[in-house]
Amino acid sequence: MAAFIIRRIGQSLLVLLIVGLVAFSMFRFVGDPIDNMLGQERTIEDVERLRTQLGLDQPFPVQYFKFLENAVQGNFGVSYRQGRPVAEILLERAPATLELAAVSGILAILFGIALGVFTAIRRQGAAANIIMATSLIGVSLPTFLIGILLIYLFSVELGWLPSFGRG
Repeated sequence: MAAFIIRRIGQSLLVLLIVGLVAFSMFRFVGDPIDNMLGQERTIEDVERLRTQLGLDQPFPVQYFKFLENAVQGNFGVSYRQGRPVAEILLERAPATLELAAVSGILAILFGIALGVFTAIRRQGAAANIIMATSLIGVSLPTFLIGILLIYLFSVELGWLPSFGRG
């Protein structure tokens, strides 16, 4: 049992490293953050100074391993967009994220069990077929598309919820 757990932890760490590497490398193709941070009224000296300060003048592997070293210590760097520490931004937004995850998990469990039992009892009914078709469509669509459609339905059409934020 201990070997199984150790193997799973090792696999999890490997997946985290690979996902981190993919995400870290994707940000290199988004564009130069220096352009966003300094704007158009900049000098070449300003660009080079900030590039050195952020470590963007170093090779990609050095940047990635420095990022991993800092991330293990809880230092995720500074947001290029907001100029604030990323850990501070994460802590600021964690309560809303946890609230959303808890509510959606509870609703998924309640509706999933209730509709699953209903569908199992009345297998051949029209309502069961509609529930099954809707659940198949819901599982098949990408989550970002479902999110946009739900925002449109509950915010724009019905006006029940705010379209962004916590209201």
